[in-house]
Amino acid sequence: MKKKITLNDWLKKWFTLYSKPNVKHSTAVSYECYIRKHIIPEIGNVYMDRMDLDTLQNFFNAKSRELSPKSVSNIRMMMHAAFKIANLNDLISKNYIEYVTIPKVIKKEMRVFTRVEQSKLLITIVNTDEPYAFGIFLCLTTGIRIGELCALTWDDIDFGNKKLKIRRTLQRLMTLDDDNSDTKTKIYIDTPKSASSIRDIPLSDDIMEHIQKHRDNMEKQYGGSILFPTEFVITHRLGSPCEPKTLQEYFKTVLEYSGISKANFHALRHTFATRALEAGVDFKTLSVILGHSDINVTMNRYAHVLDDTRRKAMDNITSVILSQ
Repeated sequence: MKKKITLNDWLKKWFTLYSKPNVKHSTAVSYECYIRKHIIPEIGNVYMDRMDLDTLQNFFNAKSRELSPKSVSNIRMMMHAAFKIANLNDLISKNYIEYVTIPKVIKKEMRVFTRVEQSKLLITIVNTDEPYAFGIFLCLTTGIRIGELCALTWDDIDFGNKKLKIRRTLQRLMTLDDDNSDTKTKIYIDTPKSASSIRDIPLSDDIMEHIQKHRDNMEKQYGGSILFPTEFVITHRLGSPCEPKTLQEYFKTVLEYSGISKANFHALRHTFATRALEAGVDFKTLSVILGHSDINVTMNRYAHVLDDTRRKAMDNITSVILSQ
């Protein structure tokens, strides 16, 4: 006999007991928001033993008109996990989420800086001692994510072996009730999004020169204490990291000053990957450098870069075949 419990009560129990203790804080924040803002107001009062496919499909149809396909997909994935445990607890006879249909997630067009834009950007950021400008340079030349950049400390730079060690990521996230915090948000420094994101990136001599220049500038401004191993590489105050939002706003200013059309900060990573493939770097090597979980992620995201290469190859093949 199934137990009587509403979806509202079940999701709260599932989140507290099964989910939150076992996921990253960023994931927990997303789940809490989905439950509180989107699920409970719509179908939270439905009893689990009365839950059916029609109810769920109507819910997702409505959400598909309101939210992006990616957000709808995320809600479906979370509810699938919650309903799987509900089924094991004999609250529902089957996991109806498996049969719900939702819109396909359409990939956004990737913004990659042209060679001209890249040159303009470099001229702007290498001719200043501004720490945030160096941060932009490091992302453009290594492909690291903005959260990884903000979390970098001096012990993450191996000067002897010329390597950049990616071990953490930084985000400002909403605090949850049991965080015992008086603020609604705070900075969280955690491990990267996946095990493959923990990586060492080899650094060229040119990049090392720029790192050394940045280090010298920071030491002149803040004194030797700025170089303590646990001090942040990108900062405007000792012991305080740069926040992603602050860096994003500075990036917008740099683009405007450089006469470059709008782009989000992630365009630096896309540009790095594109230039790497154009330079002949293979997908496997690039995948490791970017910290992708699987080489297929890299290939699916950047396969279009090879269009020109394939066209040149076909031109060469055709010329050989048709030559007399």
